[in-house]
Amino acid sequence: MRNNLIVIQAILVAICVFGVWIYDDFSSALAAIYGGAVALANAWLLARRIDQASELVKTDPNKGMYSLYIGAIQRFVLVLVGLGVGMGVFHLHPMPMMVTFGVAQLAYAIAAGRQASH
Repeated sequence: MRNNLIVIQAILVAICVFGVWIYDDFSSALAAIYGGAVALANAWLLARRIDQASELVKTDPNKGMYSLYIGAIQRFVLVLVGLGVGMGVFHLHPMPMMVTFGVAQLAYAIAAGRQASH
């Protein structure tokens, strides 16, 4: 499921980048790529942390829970710093970056909701 989700997110990011490139210019498309990369890194970190917590919970349930909490903080910092660096240091256009990030995150939320309902 996780690999399929990352593939779906990557496809949606590519569609957003292509649309931004056609609608605006190459610098906006770079911003969209950057926003999508932050979202994909976020999903990858979550998948890695879930695998790690699954192993830890076999020996100690509390360690698995703490691992997930630390992972949530880690992902929050990654997104905050990543998007901040994109806007502040690289001076990327905020709108395409945030929209692409949001589309990729929305895909994750929808897929997680579908998986939870099954």
